[in-house]
Amino acid sequence: MRPLAILLLLPISALAAPLSEPETSALVARIAASRSGRTVQADFVETKTLPLWKNPIIESGTMAFEPPDRFLRKSNNLILCDGETLWMYYPEFQQVERYPLSSRGPGEIFAALGQALRFEDLQKVFRVSAEALPDGFRITLTPGSGRLRQTIERLTLELDASLRLRSSSLSTRRGDRIETHYSNEKLLAPGSVDFTFQPPASATVVAPLGGR
Repeated sequence: MRPLAILLLLPISALAAPLSEPETSALVARIAASRSGRTVQADFVETKTLPLWKNPIIESGTMAFEPPDRFLRKSNNLILCDGETLWMYYPEFQQVERYPLSSRGPGEIFAALGQALRFEDLQKVFRVSAEALPDGFRITLTPGSGRLRQTIERLTLELDASLRLRSSSLSTRRGDRIETHYSNEKLLAPGSVDFTFQPPASATVVAPLGGR
């Protein structure tokens, strides 16, 4: 078999070239600069695998995030962070869950995910490594703080050669795995997406971690 044919049969991971620490820092800074002051919006397809579930859960919808800490994920359910509070709205059950953004659990995970997708100050929260792929880049984030490390095991992000987000893979310490593929990424002016949420009058609002 010819060398070129062998290369074509190799998985992408086998062709990845690790970047040095300075190269990784430069890449992260370049990505952050390309998104600075912009609202990022994209379509997504998410596959969630949970240890106690026989079959994975597959959802699709749209998501958006805006510096410094606003996040929106809209599918059958709604997950929204307005900068202070993480809201989870389940229309089927007419229930709203409310979490302080600084709380452990969902609030902590989505705060970390939002920071990762902004690519800002990553080294303050994560240990960062990167690889150059034939058609883009892979960035692996491992929590550096003890508290976050208790929740998140690893977050891997893949971008195409134009630095558009292509996919993410999140692994938690309890065995959850969330694989997300993104498409139609857009960089919008701040204020283009509404990150406010008012619970419907018909919904029951609960605070699983306490508080009002």
